[in-house]
Amino acid sequence: MKENRKELILYFIFFLAILFLSPISGDDWGNYLIGKHGLIYDFRSAFSLYFSWEGRLISRILINLLTYNKIIWNIANSFLIVSIIYLTNKICNFKNKKIKYLLLFSVFLFMNIYTFSQVVTWIAGNITYLFVIPLILLYIFLIRKNDKYSKAKIILLIILNIIIPMFIENMSLVFIFINLIFLIEYYIKNKKINKNLLLFLIISIASFLIMFMSPGNRIRSSVENIEFNKLSLFGKIGFNSYNFVFYTYIINYFLIILMIISMFILIRKNIKNKLLKVILYLYESISLIFTFTYLISSFKIVVFNIPNIYAILYFIFLTIINFILIIKDDSIKSLESFFYMIGIISNLVMLLSPTWGYRTSFGAYLFMSISFIIIIDKYIKENNHIKNFLIILNVLGAIFYLVFYINIFRCYNNNLKEIKKKVKENKEEIIIDSYPSFAPCNINPTNKYHIDKFKKYYGIKKNVNISLNDGKWKLIIYKK
Repeated sequence: MKENRKELILYFIFFLAILFLSPISGDDWGNYLIGKHGLIYDFRSAFSLYFSWEGRLISRILINLLTYNKIIWNIANSFLIVSIIYLTNKICNFKNKKIKYLLLFSVFLFMNIYTFSQVVTWIAGNITYLFVIPLILLYIFLIRKNDKYSKAKIILLIILNIIIPMFIENMSLVFIFINLIFLIEYYIKNKKINKNLLLFLIISIASFLIMFMSPGNRIRSSVENIEFNKLSLFGKIGFNSYNFVFYTYIINYFLIILMIISMFILIRKNIKNKLLKVILYLYESISLIFTFTYLISSFKIVVFNIPNIYAILYFIFLTIINFILIIKDDSIKSLESFFYMIGIISNLVMLLSPTWGYRTSFGAYLFMSISFIIIIDKYIKENNHIKNFLIILNVLGAIFYLVFYINIFRCYNNNLKEIKKKVKENKEEIIIDSYPSFAPCNINPTNKYHIDKFKKYYGIKKNVNISLNDGKWKLIIYKK
């Protein structure tokens, strides 16, 4: 246990270092300007947006509060990321004690680098899409721990059912589904309805509706994505089918690796027919082709696209096959089935949304990864070779991010000096070095909104032109 505590402390220090090295970016410039007006203004601004633009009250209040107080956010975010690792272990009770945290830490280190920049180091994306995850895991842990509900526990669970659905829409629907699963499981087991679980389900639905039906959401949908909103239910699903497979599978190369390892294990353990085994092995392996083509296209080694219809059909069947393999291995009530289902649903509900991105798929990536790790932990006996391999993998991943964010910090300091110098000299143009595309989200001010907030944040006059200087970066190294 002491060794595990040391690992968690090391992870906390790692994320803390990354966050202190990372400057605020994109929407955070505007959120900082709101936060500096004080606590009362933060709340007023959030409620104002509820009636004019969005219903995400809880995440918006936290964004207003913590963007201005970034040091507090650095600490809170590091703690919450580590708590995801800790709570996952508490829920799953992994038997391989020496590699459990190494595997879970790898999920963060080897998530898509754009996902990392949007849900770990970008404050707005982090609070909206990551802060809610440890709350959901805490809720799962408390419900699954035992069926007894003290007054204090009921109050805590009610609070969680109020605030969790007010972070972001897709996680709200996942949370409602979780409550429904718990209610159904209890009924099947005890042949009666648990009144507490029914109450939690009703509260979570009510909280979601308060957010989703807000005047701000209605106004926003009337002016944004008008053509998409005109589509029928099946029209929206058809339009988003490729987004589903792209953001669930193709971009998540580490998830694909975990999936193949875990599914190969289940095929070997549970499928007796040799020909069927070979077919399933081959079918699972094809997923590597899709994620590999994504990677080589991202690095501009060569641009190679597989037709969307092939990807859609392949991954739809893969999802069904994997679910059958998981159920066949244990049951639909197992934890591996539970996390697989909520992972898939995290992105399935997005089929009705016009807005997709790396950050929107974080819940699906994390929950599905947990499902696959449960399977791996169940059947693989830990040994020093696996442990040492994971240690080396984690060290390399940590070094990559530390080197990259040290260089982000160097670039930021040089840009800050340049901005202060040109502002003092009252220059009409300020040239700053641009950051790589996989740096914190929207860190390069390129659109009208971000340029405006960038100028206000740094005290630059409106008439000053902001230009970006490319070519100072080689891979992840910044050259002064």
